[in-house]
Amino acid sequence: LEHQLPVFSLCVYAEDSAPRMRVVKYRCKIEIGDVSIHPGDLVFGDQEGVLIIPREIEKDVAPQALEKARGEKSVRSLIEKGMASTDAFKTYGIL
Repeated sequence: LEHQLPVFSLCVYAEDSAPRMRVVKYRCKIEIGDVSIHPGDLVFGDQEGVLIIPREIEKDVAPQALEKARGEKSVRSLIEKGMASTDAFKTYGIL
């Protein structure tokens, strides 16, 4: 946080538990709530949440996400130059 880097941790554990821990399974499907995560899925996380992109739709989703990010960056630039956010949304449909 101090360096404003988007870092997400792989694991947190109490140091003294390490000798008593053992891996039971890996590269397997896991479920968190109603979400299933499979080996090979993309996982993005930050302090606001976690996003899972299933491997089978990665090639469709990634270009769309990059296009949206480019659009948001352009709109942000216009807002920083004085355009009202409501006008930006009406014109470009994104914020």
